[in-house]
Amino acid sequence: MTPAEHDTICALVSHLPHALASVFLQTVMAKREEAVRFGGPSFRDITRIAGSSPKVWSDIFLTNRRLPEVLRAFVGNLERFLILLESGDAEKMYRFLEEVASLKERLHHEP
Repeated sequence: MTPAEHDTICALVSHLPHALASVFLQTVMAKREEAVRFGGPSFRDITRIAGSSPKVWSDIFLTNRRLPEVLRAFVGNLERFLILLESGDAEKMYRFLEEVASLKERLHHEP
C-alpha cells in the first residue's frame, strides 16, 4: 500500500467520521441547542467522537492531504440526497435507502 492509498483509506474510514461528527454537533448546537435533550442513541453515537482531542485531530485533519477530496465526495453525495429529498419522490427515496441497506448488509458479510 502506498502512502497516498493509506491516507485515502484513513480519510474514508477514520477522518471523515470525525469531521462529520464535529460538523454535525456544531450544526445542532448552532441551530437549536436545546434539541440535544431529545437526542437518543443515534445522537449519542454520532457525537461521541466529536469530543476527541482537538490537538490530535487538528493535526490529523491538517496533515492528511486526501481528506479534502474525501470530504468533497461526501458533500456531493449529501447534495444528491438533498435533491432527492426535496423532490418528494417516495419511490426514489425508498430505492436509495434500499441500496444503502444492501451496502450495509454487504459490509457485514464480506471477509
